[in-house]
Amino acid sequence: ISIQLMKTVVSTFGAVYRSYCQPRTISTCRFVSAQSSRPEETRLAHIERQFDAVPKEERSREAFHAAIVLFKERRSRQHVEFIHSALKYIKEFGVHKELDTYKALLNIFPKGKMIPQNTFQRIMLHYPQQQNCCVKVLDEMEWHGVQPDKEIHDIVVNAFGEWNFATKKIKRMVYWMPKLKYSNKYIDRRQIEGKKLTAAELSGHALKMMARDPATTIDFVKLGDGPSSSSTDAHLEDDWIVSAQSVQQRRILAGLKEGTKITVDGPFRVYIMEHPIQYVKMTSPPLDKPFEEFEKHDMVGREDFSDWFSEWTRERSGRGRSVHEQRNETVLAMSVLSKNDNLSAEKWIRYLQKTSPSLEKMMVHIRIDKGDEMFDTEKKEDVNKEEVHAANTV
Repeated sequence: ISIQLMKTVVSTFGAVYRSYCQPRTISTCRFVSAQSSRPEETRLAHIERQFDAVPKEERSREAFHAAIVLFKERRSRQHVEFIHSALKYIKEFGVHKELDTYKALLNIFPKGKMIPQNTFQRIMLHYPQQQNCCVKVLDEMEWHGVQPDKEIHDIVVNAFGEWNFATKKIKRMVYWMPKLKYSNKYIDRRQIEGKKLTAAELSGHALKMMARDPATTIDFVKLGDGPSSSSTDAHLEDDWIVSAQSVQQRRILAGLKEGTKITVDGPFRVYIMEHPIQYVKMTSPPLDKPFEEFEKHDMVGREDFSDWFSEWTRERSGRGRSVHEQRNETVLAMSVLSKNDNLSAEKWIRYLQKTSPSLEKMMVHIRIDKGDEMFDTEKKEDVNKEEVHAANTV
């Protein structure tokens, strides 16, 4: 009986040891749904892939808004990641100037969930990632000059509350941006904003903005159409020049001495809203000695009126300084060339010679930078030879 009992105890102990102490192999099963059998192309793509997968020739306003609608229908999370990806591709789709696009992006945020409910939440930055993302959308909107309205203000208020971090940003934009829209007195943005202008038309607006003389005339010259064109200028038929010169500048140019050094320098860059324009200018050395912006007057003897008539006559007979005479140079003309090269500069000089024949007797130096590329020593010597040749031919 004792032997049989011992065998029973040993077998029971072995079964317990095998069941609890030895590693067990667990067999699992997986439920296969009908959606997992679909091909990879029909599944929901990654957030950034929704914009990156669109071919460049098909990137338009409709495709961008379709991606937003698709995200709102299929996902209830990852709003911040999607909006950051949308801002990354907003310019490639050409919708960075549309107010409806920013409204659609801000409408992605859920309404009411992120509004502070107590004093502690109002003091702290409630939902900081979402509010910073909203501010980034508003910054992008402000950078591109898109004017906000009351509707976009209500969208932000319904998402983050009345006086929150993101709401204060949109309130400042609604107040200040309409006031500063037409603050630039040198350009009328109504003639540029929302219009598809050519490069020549933008150049005319740029020269009109820079030329502060009201008598300045802006001329559009198409190269290859004038009597100075020849068969060798056939490649310039599509090129043009926009020139700006006033009557006072022609008088200054006519009064220069023969052999005066005149420089055609450029290009320089100026911006018409978001459009960069490169222009060149024709300058000469200062006519008089360097002037001072502020004249020093001796306060002693200011009330002595014994010689007032001679001072009044001297002031009337003196030559006044025009707006074109700067401290280091005198601006004679400005222009925008379709191609920044010496050949186009020569064409511009020949055009100015029609109204200013004295320009033929001047020593003109052309210094046109052909780009931002770096030249080596041999190329610099070739450029210098070309400048000397252009100066001699002019």
